[in-house]
Amino acid sequence: MKKIFKRSLLIPVLFFCQLSNGQGVYTIRGIVTDASNDDFLAATNIRVLGTSKGTITNAQGRYSLSLDAGTHTLIFSYLAYQPETLTVNLIESTVKDIKLKPAPIQMPEVLVLAEDPAIEIIRKAIANKRSWMDKLKSYKFDAFSRQVIKRDTAIASITESYSMGYMLIGDTLREVVKQKRQTENIPGTENFAAVHRIINFNDDEIKLFNVGVNRKSTSFTFIGPTAPDALEHYDYRLIGTSVVNGLEIYKIKMTPKSRLRPLFDGLITIAEETFAVMGVDVKPNETFTFPFVKDIDLHYKQQFGLFDSLFWMPIDNRISGGLSISIVGITMPRFGIEATSSIYDYEINIPIPDTVLKKPRLAVDSSSIKFDSTFWAQNEILPLTPEEQTAYKLLDSTQTLDKQFKPSGPLATLMGDDAGALFNYVDARFNRVEGFFFGGRYELDTVTNFFAMNVSAGYGFSDKRFKYEVGATIFATKDRKLKAGGIYYNRLDNVPDDGYYSPFAISLMALIDKNDYRDYFLTKGWKTFIQYDPLRTLSGTVSFLNEKHFSMINNVTKGLFSQQKPFRPNPPIDEGKLRSLQFDFRFGDKPVPLEMVPRDAFEFSVEYTSPKFLESDFKFICYNFNIDYNINTFAQSLLFPPLLKLKLSGGIGNGTLPPQRIFVLDSRASGYAQFGVLKGGGIKEFGGDRFIKINIEHNFRSTPFLALNIPYFYRNGIEVILHGSFAQTWLGTATTSNGWYSEAGIGVSKIFDVLRADLTYRFKEPKRFYFTLSVANIF
Repeated sequence: MKKIFKRSLLIPVLFFCQLSNGQGVYTIRGIVTDASNDDFLAATNIRVLGTSKGTITNAQGRYSLSLDAGTHTLIFSYLAYQPETLTVNLIESTVKDIKLKPAPIQMPEVLVLAEDPAIEIIRKAIANKRSWMDKLKSYKFDAFSRQVIKRDTAIASITESYSMGYMLIGDTLREVVKQKRQTENIPGTENFAAVHRIINFNDDEIKLFNVGVNRKSTSFTFIGPTAPDALEHYDYRLIGTSVVNGLEIYKIKMTPKSRLRPLFDGLITIAEETFAVMGVDVKPNETFTFPFVKDIDLHYKQQFGLFDSLFWMPIDNRISGGLSISIVGITMPRFGIEATSSIYDYEINIPIPDTVLKKPRLAVDSSSIKFDSTFWAQNEILPLTPEEQTAYKLLDSTQTLDKQFKPSGPLATLMGDDAGALFNYVDARFNRVEGFFFGGRYELDTVTNFFAMNVSAGYGFSDKRFKYEVGATIFATKDRKLKAGGIYYNRLDNVPDDGYYSPFAISLMALIDKNDYRDYFLTKGWKTFIQYDPLRTLSGTVSFLNEKHFSMINNVTKGLFSQQKPFRPNPPIDEGKLRSLQFDFRFGDKPVPLEMVPRDAFEFSVEYTSPKFLESDFKFICYNFNIDYNINTFAQSLLFPPLLKLKLSGGIGNGTLPPQRIFVLDSRASGYAQFGVLKGGGIKEFGGDRFIKINIEHNFRSTPFLALNIPYFYRNGIEVILHGSFAQTWLGTATTSNGWYSEAGIGVSKIFDVLRADLTYRFKEPKRFYFTLSVANIF
């Protein structure tokens, strides 16, 4: 639980995921305020004339800039204010406060026009921006980044860094962290402060919050304010015009026309002549949702500066707001977020060395490992606020984020660290054959990288049998891609299924509903195997089994409830010695418990046994395959677009399959049925020595509720799903399913974040509706 929780703390952190060191360097600092009312002007742009060096003010209007000794001219500018120029001869560190005068704002005349004046401004912005953006080939910059995480309203951590970035258009940003510091409660290895990527609101598409799921990368893709098709997606309204240095500055309100795709809502500022975006203050629209994240309130602010008299480049990135992480039964304090990057010292269209392009996206220079107080004193870019200064003094190593954001609630208590550690060593279950089974298990995998072993043992109180299993694995390579091992056991086995129901779930159904899903038999013997996993998505295993199989009978008549309801009889098997060769192959992603994450995969297995060649009591060869395939269907700009899932599985047995190797189709059990089972099928209703099964569903995500404007449902990520299944089984030449079985239904997912409910109609007798529950997919 502790590892899972620590990873969950990374969710909000990963949402945001000028070196001068010599003699004669002095610092100029001060406060920038509104000349009319003395209000602090946060994020005021400060540029050194004739250079690309600069900074911005903090939330309290304070600035700090380290410069070489000599005369410098500083330009202070803020949108809708008249710029101020300061010339200073630096022979020592000095303080200079600045007051900016508001530029007169001209409200648009109230005229009856066919369209708002903002529409023509946007048309010109769309037409003009390619004249300079197409000439941008590469750039380099220095940056300072600060990320502040708050617990409700109090600062929980601060991380900061100085970095150097390199960008070749068409490639990804390469960033090298030169220096970093953080409050004492954050290890240096967990300081993620950096620019990470340049979000440029002049771009046609703006991608936010990239997520990787099973080798597939996805993100929200927003339409930029001046994209070629922006007028199709936004309503624009001119709300004010100001004149700065004889240049008209247009303040425009942009409003999304649709809730079905990621769009921004807020204000943009555009200058005449170039019609480039100079500033933005926006927030995402209703499509912006994320699993387990609630009450998202994020604002994006950005300013642009003119470089080389042509290129409008971001000079800051600012994200502020908050979010809550909640799962049913677990609550956490609200996360507050303030992430700021000041970007300066641009060099435009310079060669980017191949050595830089070969670096990872984010590299940490070895010099950053040691904190350099002189560097930080001489290169201060964004002064700390008094609250941030206090946090640096008071937050010590004991106030870790996992303590400050410790989850509460009944489920959090149940899944505490001590309980989780105990479950790792306890082997307990309940079924109609063993009754209560209680034992222990232990895995040893820390002594050497080349060896691992496991042992488990326990006692069934109703069948009065002691069972055990001892296994060992030897790894031939350090990366553990090639391994061989063996297992010796006396254990309860079951007729093979696809593992949709865990032993814990089966135990609950048996105890509460007297519905024991599996059919059991006793297995004594051993197994050896060789497994090779050259890739994470490629695996092959060859095994040899030497087992004796014995039938088991019901030994339990009572459950917790339904005392009059009998358990389903445990069917006999063909007893005897099974010696077989098995081959298992997988191409694609590994399965995830409860099918919570979709995957694309092809799996194939074959088992062969023969009295002649393997001295077995059985003679058969059994083939089995499974294909999982997923494809996004529409609304590709969403973080998780609507998804079509297909599952095709089948099997065939040649020879005489014993009952313990018969194919049996998985079905609902005690009102539970996830994707892949027959939601309208009965337990062990369909089986044989051949089968084919098709499951298909389309997850529309929250798009129906966005289209109908039902805020409660789309804000909570509620999803609508249509699904259907088809199957047929045979035994010999006769069908055991009386032809094709079919069903179809509708589901609602993400109920309380983790549940899914389905209503399914069975088209084969007995024709009727079935209501089932299951665990919702995360993605």
